[in-house]
Amino acid sequence: MNTQYWINHYEANTRLNDTMKLPAAPCVLPEAIRAPIARSLAVFQLGESGGGTRLKRYAKVIAPLAQFTGYQRAIDLFVAEEQSHAALLGRLIGHLKQPLLHKQWTNSIFRWARNLVNLEFNIQILLTAELVAEVYFGLLYLRCADPAVKQVSHKLLRDEMKHLEFQRQFLAERLQEFSPALRRLWCLQFRLIHRFVAGVVSLDHRDCLQAIEVSPAAFRSRCTQSLERFMDRLESKISASDAQTATKAVLTTT
Repeated sequence: MNTQYWINHYEANTRLNDTMKLPAAPCVLPEAIRAPIARSLAVFQLGESGGGTRLKRYAKVIAPLAQFTGYQRAIDLFVAEEQSHAALLGRLIGHLKQPLLHKQWTNSIFRWARNLVNLEFNIQILLTAELVAEVYFGLLYLRCADPAVKQVSHKLLRDEMKHLEFQRQFLAERLQEFSPALRRLWCLQFRLIHRFVAGVVSLDHRDCLQAIEVSPAAFRSRCTQSLERFMDRLESKISASDAQTATKAVLTTT
């Protein structure tokens, strides 16, 4: 895993989030559209505002492995970027005239779920949330007319896509150590986790989805498509790594 690339990326990208200027014009969305979008964004803002304690603890466990040199520093910067997202969303929510949240039921569920199994399971919950966020911010960018919402959604969409590549590189390294049967089992349980997360989000944010004329079922369908693209690319990366490992083994024995 090229952790130095990600260290450089997060250092530069977090500064872009911190210095982004929103359009000065006030929000002119009708109340029936503005209010549910603002409430929905406040939920995402709360989710982005965590300190990443469990994630950093996991990185500390993984970092000594040779293929993850620098991973702990990359995770520290990843968490800092998530916090910059929270700050950026906070400014956007102020633009939409909505107070920030300090507690919310879906956020509490996800925090509880991350503690169910182990630290590595925490990564899976985080990843499913990012896959869903990619769809969510993509839809807001396409369907919300407010310039500030479009600007922030587009930036967060791009950031989430980079986060997915970061996680894909990490998982390709981890899953390469699994047997084929164990990989299939991992993929099955990950799809189940994703279905649960997408279902909860589609329920909790249904008013926002209705405001941008997207049904909960359509949202879940898009989430499934996003998941399958991610899994296809992950499998391709693992297969390429397997082939490279096999080639090295042949060269070593000849």
